[in-house]
Amino acid sequence: MVSIGARKKNSSLGFCTKRVVVIVSALALLALGLQASSLIRSLEHDLLQHSFEKPMNATLSGAAVLTETNQIGTNDRIIGGDSDAMSEVEKEKLKQKMEAWVYEPKNINYFWKKMGDRPFQREFYSRLGKGNFNRLLDVGARSYNKLCKDLINSTSVEYFQMEPNLPPDPSDLKNDGLLECYMNEVREKYPDQGSSFDLVIDFGVFGWKLVQNEFDDTKVKGYVNSVTWLLRDKGCWVLKTDQGWVPNEVEFFDKHILPYFTMKDFDNHAYESGHSIKGGNFNFFFFYKK
Repeated sequence: MVSIGARKKNSSLGFCTKRVVVIVSALALLALGLQASSLIRSLEHDLLQHSFEKPMNATLSGAAVLTETNQIGTNDRIIGGDSDAMSEVEKEKLKQKMEAWVYEPKNINYFWKKMGDRPFQREFYSRLGKGNFNRLLDVGARSYNKLCKDLINSTSVEYFQMEPNLPPDPSDLKNDGLLECYMNEVREKYPDQGSSFDLVIDFGVFGWKLVQNEFDDTKVKGYVNSVTWLLRDKGCWVLKTDQGWVPNEVEFFDKHILPYFTMKDFDNHAYESGHSIKGGNFNFFFFYKK
């Protein structure tokens, strides 16, 4: 076989062949580039559609939704509201996708700087030590949440967490107090905590679709009543919601939340209620106890 490089420079056939090789190579590289670009966009879209603080156990635990073994996929009810209509293949794909979020990130600093809505949360927590909040309760606690207290960076602010199922190494948690319970049972287990918090932070629990799929009106009412009970007069419930968490958000707020809360801006208009990031995938609402 004669290589192109062995042909004479003045050979018209060689010249044409070189052009063909160059053009084909260029088209191949372009195709690869487009494929890679498409893949990256696809991955980015998929990642931004999900909040990275969604380890299943922590989120479902915070909302008092558990399977028998506390593992995603062991109970079809947890997979979704229409799980009975799903094929076994579809269930397995969804199970694998959800299990991808059951993790503790190795690089916590990178996680907080880059992933999902974490850059906004980093900014949000950093404001809390400078505001008028003396006692805070954060719903849900994993190892990566240990950065929250450092971000608040205040010796005068008490930072509490609520988590019924602790992470593998509970010593990773960094707080001033821990309520080891579900939101709907906090009155029973911690009767002395009523009207004791200025702020309840609820990121990735009540406002997540898989939690709402498991909540009927009674559970929703119990959760909202518990938040109301925990807050002092005019206290604030910061609620993060994911896109599509309920069929009709306005109706849901009118029915379940606004009878007990007023929706307002946060921290002297620093954030408007409904503050949206990542193209509307994550929204933050600020409800003040009436």
